[in-house]
Amino acid sequence: MKILISILLTVLTTYQKGVYEDVGQIEMHCTPAAAHAVLDSLMADFTNDPEHMFAWAFYGTGEQKDDARKQGFIIHYDTVQYNPQTEVVYVTMTLFSPKGKMDKLHIEPVLWDHPATAASPRTIYFDIHEFKNLIKWIDAKLELETSDTTQVLHITTHCKFGWFFNLFISRKMYRNTVEWRIEQFLQNLRNTAEGKPLEQIQVELE
Repeated sequence: MKILISILLTVLTTYQKGVYEDVGQIEMHCTPAAAHAVLDSLMADFTNDPEHMFAWAFYGTGEQKDDARKQGFIIHYDTVQYNPQTEVVYVTMTLFSPKGKMDKLHIEPVLWDHPATAASPRTIYFDIHEFKNLIKWIDAKLELETSDTTQVLHITTHCKFGWFFNLFISRKMYRNTVEWRIEQFLQNLRNTAEGKPLEQIQVELE
């Protein structure tokens, strides 16, 4: 049985057997070509200039507002590098807990692109399994549903924490740490596709 956690705009989070699942979608009022171009840029940055992703796709996802930090975790991206020989992206980040404790994380995300077919939409898959003991794994799936006037981008993510960390993270803390970042990411892709300026969303933490 899934337990409903909350709905923040386009994102719905559920929790089952230690796994958090987020499902969301956003409409993009642009041409199919513009929507595909945004996903093309995401893939190109991942393999050629991963630091650039944080200037647009992940814009505004690093820190919450100063007056709300104690309610969730703060993520600071330290370095993002791509090794063309191994075709692996290396990300080093610092995670600050609500109590001020920090932990350095080294992750190696994987991203791959499946083109649209007659039976399925274009889909981008994202996967991380290297978090030491903090997180067991994270995966995400982006699906682009196109029409003549409105394109819809769907996202589904899963996150499973390590057993020790899972004892201390609450559902409220998860909402305050993850949900709004997914929302910001979707908004960034939409604004880019529609040719609008990037804007940070208003975070209303519980």
